[in-house]
Amino acid sequence: LAQGLVSSSSGVAYLSIASCHWRRFLRRGRVLGFGMDLTCWAPKDKSVRRIPVLPDTVQRLIVVTARVAGASAAGFGIWHSLAARDHCLARFTPVSHGHEVQKLMTDGPFASSRNPMYVGMVSTIWGLGLLDNTWWAPILSLPFLAYLEFIVIPVEEAHLSRRFGFSWEEYCRKTPRWVF
Repeated sequence: LAQGLVSSSSGVAYLSIASCHWRRFLRRGRVLGFGMDLTCWAPKDKSVRRIPVLPDTVQRLIVVTARVAGASAAGFGIWHSLAARDHCLARFTPVSHGHEVQKLMTDGPFASSRNPMYVGMVSTIWGLGLLDNTWWAPILSLPFLAYLEFIVIPVEEAHLSRRFGFSWEEYCRKTPRWVF
């Protein structure tokens, strides 16, 4: 995977992932595309091209192993998020905000984490960072994690506590918010 800063026609530097079609560009402060964006604002100074997880001097076998682990983590994250979504929809419980929860999910993906969709999202982001051998993905995911941990999840959990009462409290006692 080719990595490094590339200059766009608008003079904005972005990180390139040249061997795949996931490229998204930042222009004039707007993110073009959808979903996760691995591009970021970065100076054009060549000394800050990337922040590698594994330095260039590491043996090729270790690098390939790390990238396979990254691809596996990203694939697991996508699968885990979709499995949790499908688990809810199969039981006629909506997953989008603004719709009333019908049933408390405590089995399937929800048996190991109260937020399996968020676990899948974070696993995907970190896996793509490892796949691309860069610390940018985990570093840039920290504000997203803070948003989930301190804003989104407390609001969701307060709503579920009001809606399901004792069942929710019992579920919280035996199931972690994340995986650990």
